[in-house]
Amino acid sequence: MDARIRDLFQRTKIVPVAVFGDADSALRAVGLLEEESVPLVEVTLRTEAAFNCIMEIVKRFPGVTVGAGSVLSVESLKRAADAGAAFFVAPCLDFEVIEYASALALSFVPGVATPSELNQALRIGCDVIKIFPAGVLGGVKYIDAVTAPFKTRRFGLIPTGGIDDTNVAEYFNNPFVIACGASSIVDQSLIGAGDYVALARKIRSMKKAVGA
Repeated sequence: MDARIRDLFQRTKIVPVAVFGDADSALRAVGLLEEESVPLVEVTLRTEAAFNCIMEIVKRFPGVTVGAGSVLSVESLKRAADAGAAFFVAPCLDFEVIEYASALALSFVPGVATPSELNQALRIGCDVIKIFPAGVLGGVKYIDAVTAPFKTRRFGLIPTGGIDDTNVAEYFNNPFVIACGASSIVDQSLIGAGDYVALARKIRSMKKAVGA
């Protein structure tokens, strides 16, 4: 993991996890993030428009660090990198993708859900790891339990899934948590409805919750 990307995660505390259906809405949403001093966004590869959205955001907002999420294959990793993504996040542990990302020195965050997966990720050198789906797994209590055997290891966690402004602060009580991934800060329903006033409130509320 590039030290600058890790530092950005730690400073911002929130990784907005966005699903964009078109570039126009993506640019409007990211414009709000930038206005509210949230200098990064993870564009999930759940729509065909995602790659174009990454490209357009990178061009329009040079001060925003753009990542790709839901990276499930080497092919999608390549496409996202070509589009200009600076970091890459997966919901799972795929050794082929991790090996490819490592060979190209790309900042890749694999996803884990169990102690065995966490141990495997650490053994192959991953130092920033996503826990997903954090809320369904049990939230902070689960993360405390799953990390307990690894107290002597050095790594950072990004819990994602079911995190919003009502519960995000408690995740930072775990010393391994460096940031939290959250889709609520780029609420897809609000973007679809064109309610960017409400979206701005969501962003401010999340920032207040983490003290950023």
